Amino acid sequence: MYNKALDFRFMLFEYYKELRINETELVIILFIEHLQQKETEFITPDLINLQSNIDIKVIDEAMVRLVSKGLIEFTTRNGKMVTSLNPLRNKLQELFVLDYEKNKENSTVEFSSQVEEVYAFIQNAFGRSLSAVELQTINDWFNYGYNITMIKEALDQTMKRKRYNIRAIDKALLKLSTAVDYALEGKSAQSDSYRKNIKDTLEEVNKKAQDDESE
Repeated sequence: MYNKALDFRFMLFEYYKELRINETELVIILFIEHLQQKETEFITPDLINLQSNIDIKVIDEAMVRLVSKGLIEFTTRNGKMVTSLNPLRNKLQELFVLDYEKNKENSTVEFSSQVEEVYAFIQNAFGRSLSAVELQTINDWFNYGYNITMIKEALDQTMKRKRYNIRAIDKALLKLSTAVDYALEGKSAQSDSYRKNIKDTLEEVNKKAQDDESE
């Protein structure tokens, strides 16, 4: 069933090439939708011809093609003949859902790849496999909004202090996150020159931060 919350025209322009609709057919579809919005139920080539500069023969041929492609249909409703775009709307919704699922899958794959990368470089730094608790802590970092650049920076800080444990990285991440937030919020109102990428900001924070040897 077609979801009316989805914008028909947006999806039409997004997917018309995938449905092998040419530009003439596209215009005919838009005229059909326009006339439907004016509460015209049975739309013929004559009606579209009155609304446009398109030759009636071209309109007729285009509508025949659209029917044969299963994109529009003529049906009976309450004893009256009506022109329906529902077959096209359903196909557009199917394409939209497929795209959504594909993008979601790609996002999941990218996230998994990033997590695996973090697992690998921390294991390499520690020289051992990570425990289940340590792996869960790494997963939590991503949920907190930490990115790979921040995690690597925190790892570098802990390695310099010869702290080979996840807890030390966790503390360094919290300190970095707090310092970055302060630096960005405090400087953004002063000058646009402070709008740097995250790597530069982290480097600046790292230079100013003092190691807390008591931790």
